[in-house]
Amino acid sequence: MRKKWYRAGGQNPEQKQPKKPKSDRENKNYVSIRRSEPGADRLMESLDVPLTPEQSSRIVELADYGWLRSDIAKEVGVPKTRVNHELIVKRRGGGAA
Repeated sequence: MRKKWYRAGGQNPEQKQPKKPKSDRENKNYVSIRRSEPGADRLMESLDVPLTPEQSSRIVELADYGWLRSDIAKEVGVPKTRVNHELIVKRRGGGAA
């Protein structure tokens, strides 16, 4: 009498997936790029607008206490780039940023 061997728990062996046409594979990696005309840099323009004297002095004060620039930006409510700009201008001896 022959012994019967069964597969465990109804598992199906992994089957080979059908190949997709080559054109689909090539188009999968294609990303369309929309080119637009370069506009004015709003960040650089915003650096020309001065902060209020209270904000400016608060930034310098917190920097002197040793606060991180990202924390100063959150506290004052301005971007970190603006905090960096303000500190550079003040350290250089300039007036209001």
